[in-house]
Amino acid sequence: MNGFCSSPNLVPVFQSHVARDAVSAGSQEQETGIVVGAVTVVDEDGAAARALARREVALYLPIVANLDPTVEMEPELSEQIRVAAERFDFEQASRLISDELLSKFAFTGTPRQIVEQASSLFAAGASRVEFGTPHGLTTEEGLRLLGKEVLPAIQNR
Repeated sequence: MNGFCSSPNLVPVFQSHVARDAVSAGSQEQETGIVVGAVTVVDEDGAAARALARREVALYLPIVANLDPTVEMEPELSEQIRVAAERFDFEQASRLISDELLSKFAFTGTPRQIVEQASSLFAAGASRVEFGTPHGLTTEEGLRLLGKEVLPAIQNR
């Protein structure tokens, strides 16, 4: 499991590790599923959701991006985000995180966008997707949207 992953590109990497380790442990690869999860911010206002998600991921992004072999991030960008976050300048750090980069480390946007992100992970082979905090612009609204719109749509696919 990776607690900072929303990228379907990383699922095959995890699967190869599981397959290798299952063989060496003498168990079956099928006994172990791939679980991914990340910060989640869902709201009808997708831009506002992405803005909050950027702030949420800014603190750990320079660390976890370097651990993900499927992500290419310029060292200078990583350093700029790290320095801004260490100064608690999350506005500056947020401005440095593109939508594309954000999508690899957070579930964010409208309910439909979250459904698409989660569905792409299942299509890549994930067994389970976990939606992490803060869930929405407010916890209550995020949980409501996840429960009423996102989860039923995923189950129906």
